Amino acid sequence: MKTEVKKLEKCQVQLNVTLDADEMKAIVKDVEKAFVREAKLPGFRPGKIPVELIRKEFANGLKQETERMMYQRNIAEAIKAEKLDDVAVADVKDMTFNAEGGSFAAIVEVKPVFKLPTYKGLKLTSNDVTVKDADVDDQIARLRAAYATYEDAKEGDVVAEGDFVQIDYSGTVGGKSILELNPEAKVVASGEGFWTQVEEGRFLPEILDALKGMKAGETKEGVKAKFDKESAPEGLKGEKAVYTVTLKSFRRRILPDDAQFAEKAKAESFDALKNTIREQMQKHATESEAMRRENEAVDLLLKKSDFDVPGSQVRRAMDGYLNQLAERAQRSGLDASYFEQNRDKILKDAEETATNQVRLWYIIDEIAKVENIEAKDEERGKKVVEFIIANAKN
Repeated sequence: MKTEVKKLEKCQVQLNVTLDADEMKAIVKDVEKAFVREAKLPGFRPGKIPVELIRKEFANGLKQETERMMYQRNIAEAIKAEKLDDVAVADVKDMTFNAEGGSFAAIVEVKPVFKLPTYKGLKLTSNDVTVKDADVDDQIARLRAAYATYEDAKEGDVVAEGDFVQIDYSGTVGGKSILELNPEAKVVASGEGFWTQVEEGRFLPEILDALKGMKAGETKEGVKAKFDKESAPEGLKGEKAVYTVTLKSFRRRILPDDAQFAEKAKAESFDALKNTIREQMQKHATESEAMRRENEAVDLLLKKSDFDVPGSQVRRAMDGYLNQLAERAQRSGLDASYFEQNRDKILKDAEETATNQVRLWYIIDEIAKVENIEAKDEERGKKVVEFIIANAKN
C-alpha cells in the first residue's frame, strides 16, 4: 500500500491510497468467496455456485462490496502510516480497481494546528460581592409578601402597594378609541370589573400608580400613559393614551409582622431568618461572581483565538445547542412559528456558538497538556479555567 497526503482547507486533508495487484487480488478473492458462500440462485445449493456465474449474476454487488472492503481494510493503516491526528473521515471518492491494483481518496478531518493564546496574566475585572443591608431588606420584603393574606377593604381604606383591585377603565389615543387603532388590543383598550394587583409588571404602570391612594367608588380621569415603542401592539407603539379609571372594590394586602413571618418561614426568630437570608444571598453573590469571572476568562481566550476546527465536531455541537434551545422553547411556550420566522438567525447563532465551543475544547486540552493538568474530561475544563483565574491580574 502506498499513501500520499494533500493538504486542504478547514482542517481537512486528502489521503490518497494505492494498492498493488497482489493486495487488490486478495480483496477481490475474499469478496468472491463471501458471495459464493452467501448467494442464492435457483438450481444451486448454497456454497456451490460457480464463481464465474457469481461474477456474471452479481457484478454490481461484487463491485460495491469490493470497494467497501478496499476502503475498510486499509483506511486505518493509511491514516496511521501518514501519522494523521484524525477526527473523522468526511468523504471517500475516486474509488477504482482492476487487475493491476486499486485506489481511493479519503477526505480526512484532522485536529487543528494553532497558536495557543496567552492565558497567564489575563486582566480580569472584579466586582464587589458584599451583600448590602438594603439588598437584604428588599429580599425580606419580597419573601414577606409571599406570606401575605388578603381581606376586603373597609370603608375609608385606600389602595396601597400589593392590594388586589377591581376596576373599570377605558382609554383613548388622540381622542380616538384604542380599538379603532387596533381592534385586537382589547386588554389595554378598556375593561369592566377587571381584577389586577397593584404591583410592578401586573398592568399598565401609570394606571397602577393612579390607583394608589384611591378609595372604592372613586374615579380618576385624565390618567396619562405611554405605550412602549418596542413591545406595544401595532398601531400603539410609542403612542400616548389617556384613561378614565374607576375603582369598584379592592382587597387589602396584610403583611405578617416579624414574628409571624419567622413562624411561617419556620425560623427560630426573625433575626435568625434575616441572618439565613443574608448568608444565602452572600453565597449566591459569590458564586455568581465566580461564574462571571470564568465566563470573562473564556471570552478573552476566544477573542485571542481564530482558527478553523473540524466541521463534524461543529455540527455535533450545533445539534446539542439546538436541542437545548428547543427544550427551553418548549418550557417557555414558544411555538414553531418563532423558529420559522427566525430560522436564519438561529442557525447563524448556533454555528457561531458551536464553533467557539469546539475551539475552546482544543484550547483547554492544549493548556492542560502544557501545564500538566490531569483530570477527567468533565473536570478538565473547570480545572484549566481555575488555573487561568488563579494566574490572572485583577
